[in-house]
Amino acid sequence: MKKQFLLIPFFLALIMIGLGLSGMGVIIPEMAQHFSVPYSVVGRVFLFHGLGHLLSIFIAGILGDMINQVSILRWGIFLSLVGFGGISFFPSFSLVMASFLLMGVGLGFVDAMVNPVATSIFTEKPAGTLNIIHAFFGLGSLTAPRLYSFLVIEGYGWRNLYYILTLFALVTLVIFLFPFIPRKNQPSQFGELWGVFKQPVLWVMGFTTLFYAGGVNTLNGWLVSYLEEGGIPRGEGAIFLSYFWLGLLLGRLILSQVSDKIGHLNIIRLNALGGIVFTSLFLFLPFHPTWALILLFGAGFMLSTLIPTTISYAIATFPEVTSTASSWVLFNSSLGSLLFPWLGGVVGTAFGLRLTMVFIPVFLVLMFLFQQWLAKMGKENVPVFGSYQKE
Repeated sequence: MKKQFLLIPFFLALIMIGLGLSGMGVIIPEMAQHFSVPYSVVGRVFLFHGLGHLLSIFIAGILGDMINQVSILRWGIFLSLVGFGGISFFPSFSLVMASFLLMGVGLGFVDAMVNPVATSIFTEKPAGTLNIIHAFFGLGSLTAPRLYSFLVIEGYGWRNLYYILTLFALVTLVIFLFPFIPRKNQPSQFGELWGVFKQPVLWVMGFTTLFYAGGVNTLNGWLVSYLEEGGIPRGEGAIFLSYFWLGLLLGRLILSQVSDKIGHLNIIRLNALGGIVFTSLFLFLPFHPTWALILLFGAGFMLSTLIPTTISYAIATFPEVTSTASSWVLFNSSLGSLLFPWLGGVVGTAFGLRLTMVFIPVFLVLMFLFQQWLAKMGKENVPVFGSYQKE
């Protein structure tokens, strides 16, 4: 019972990440209006956040294996808190962009460390446990657009959303300061860390999450703006986006029960196919509000297990360097989050957001192709990290 209680801080950490990331997408139209900048400029939100997340998540993985995972996790929550506060209070566009960069650094540290720390505590059914924990990322992502919609209706703006996120990060930090996690992990040698990057399987895992992030974060970043171009008010557009995150939340909770039984590679490929089908139907069928909500929910549900299950597969494949392995998977996800939504803003400004949205199923198809390659490597009995050390 005590061990299950320890899941709660990890739930809060993932809610915080979800709130921060999903919050960016819903505030884009209001930010563009507030600062009088086009999509191509306000899209730098994704670039700055993604850059901070990209660099920190890679560095955090190496530091976590060589030094202390828990300390880096706590520093990440603190930096996220400072970033949220800057977005809430700084008056100029440049300082807000700097705050998104800092937020990215903090959330990158948190993202990198939550997975290895959690799997070191909950060693049974790791994929199922990570899917349950990551379901709360879906809860945070679901909450952000609905909370923003409520604030807009009540006459508040985008800064008020980040006031609330700042308070939530403060509560999360206080809870993680309690000594409920082992203080120090067994440090790894630099040679072990370098050896993992020589293995093709790690690179293929990274490409799967690169294109996953391209699809999901382009949808998250530009759906509200795309719907607004089609005549849907911002508040209603945020509700549509929330159904995608509701599907992701429930998908992780429900599919966590079967992910270890079906097999890591089998479930991520099945979910990828479902994501391709639902996003394509949403984009290419005539728009109808009810069907749009159902299809967005279905897309979120089907894409739900991909990140936590791929992370679990990476940790199981490279058990001596769990921080580095999981961080590499997330590093590529962060790279996709940095590049593709930002490019989506450039494409949307030049050609319209309709073309930006069409790239979503294209990215998911590329993800599926790399998953097929990963499955082929699995069938060829790719050795785990311990075997590599003997060669």
